[in-house]
Amino acid sequence: MRVAICQPRVAKYRVPVFERLGGIPGIELSVFAGKSSNVLEGVESGANFRFVPAPVINRRMGPVEYRYQAAQIQVVKSGRFDAVILPWDSHYLSLGPAIFAGRLCGVPVLLWGHGYSKKGMGFRDSLRNFYGKRANAVLLYSQTVAQRLVRESRFQGERVFVAQNAIDQAPIQAARDTWSRETARLASFRREHELDPQFTVAFVSRLLPDNRIELLVEAFALVRREQPNAKLVIIGDGPCRRDLESLALRLHLGNSVIFAGAIFDENNIAPWLLSSTVFVYPRNIGLSLMHAFGYGLPVITSDNLASHNPEIEALVAGENGLLYEDGNVEDMARKILTVFRNPNLRASMAEKALRQVHEVYTVERMVDGFLEILDFAKHCRKKKNEI
Repeated sequence: MRVAICQPRVAKYRVPVFERLGGIPGIELSVFAGKSSNVLEGVESGANFRFVPAPVINRRMGPVEYRYQAAQIQVVKSGRFDAVILPWDSHYLSLGPAIFAGRLCGVPVLLWGHGYSKKGMGFRDSLRNFYGKRANAVLLYSQTVAQRLVRESRFQGERVFVAQNAIDQAPIQAARDTWSRETARLASFRREHELDPQFTVAFVSRLLPDNRIELLVEAFALVRREQPNAKLVIIGDGPCRRDLESLALRLHLGNSVIFAGAIFDENNIAPWLLSSTVFVYPRNIGLSLMHAFGYGLPVITSDNLASHNPEIEALVAGENGLLYEDGNVEDMARKILTVFRNPNLRASMAEKALRQVHEVYTVERMVDGFLEILDFAKHCRKKKNEI
């Protein structure tokens, strides 16, 4: 089966999914994508899939942003593919013509995306659903959104599929194993940075306004009153870094907050997270949740579930993490102290966090979601040919 996937770029974390999908006997995968940006590192080659450069034009008209990727239409019209998977993003002016071309050419067009907007824009939501109902099927990141589309937006259940978002845990496991074997080196790292694995909070991500990291710094100041030897490790860089550093100074946190900067090598991230007690992400959490779970770290984040990405579905409050009252720094501090003061709870949540990413949210199961929708597309094409 010849499959084309169009993407704005091939993110590095997505490569294991494409490699596994393209490596399945009978699947010939081509990924059409733009180049990497300075925000998100991309990949432009693959062992089990063919990378084809496909530029994305980004434009803005006043407050409205739109995109155009000519490849979306071209791959459908080419007749070379048995199914085409396009980004389910209503910002693309090329999306409507590509779906229409699929209907004319008898090529199944499948849309892959979140299926919702965190900002809840009425017109944009309506346009997204309009496209989704005219494609052959849609592929989502979470069961919760899939059920909502069927229940509230009247999508046909047999045309809604799920590939739960996941990251490859192999590099994380390898880094954990390396540092766990080198106990003296890990102990030295902890002494150097004065980290106590019983009282250390970690955050790893871009330092962006939507993540509300200032709430974490404020909550940590309250934690320090109760636990003076606690440390906060912030790994990442971004436009908010200077303001966050200034806030830490104003709150007299001194060297109890460590700004480690951007770290991309897993082996260099590992000692920080292996020296941490809990992972806190104030709002807008996504794949960072899977990253933290891979280290057996319970996650604390906002109870405003709509503020997060689909990966929030993997957090089960009280089992592998905790939810704090959105925007309430006092409650966030209480949740952090709860984990600090209850080692048995922490150990239980750590075990369930690891189980979640090694048994449920796996690359293998994500690829299974792709195979299900591709099997549906195969039947759509067969029915079209029989008419």
